[in-house]
Amino acid sequence: MMPALEIEQTLNEFAEQFNARPELPHMTRGWDRTILIRPQDADWRRALRVQGGRMLVLAAGDTPTAAEIVLEGAAATLAAIFRGEVAPTEPYLDGSLVVRSTEADMMKLDIFTLMVWGE
Repeated sequence: MMPALEIEQTLNEFAEQFNARPELPHMTRGWDRTILIRPQDADWRRALRVQGGRMLVLAAGDTPTAAEIVLEGAAATLAAIFRGEVAPTEPYLDGSLVVRSTEADMMKLDIFTLMVWGE
């Protein structure tokens, strides 16, 4: 089981990479969303907030219970997605990742993940 601190570090690195990509702030302008990361095999959750073209990791105490986008799966799967080791599409198609969002938001998140990791 992955500790909360490890996923938080992974999410911070992802947010840094996201914010370093000059095209992403422009592409996300007006797309203000909270992304809740909820592992099915751990007793914690974390969230990312995209607002004003920037991404930030919400502190553990500020993590909401609901969000526009909710990602559920094994903690290791969620971490692998945000580390760029696996594209979100693969675990989504095999059922090991559940995404609760609009289809448009899901597609945007997939595109942003691919752009951050350059695949």
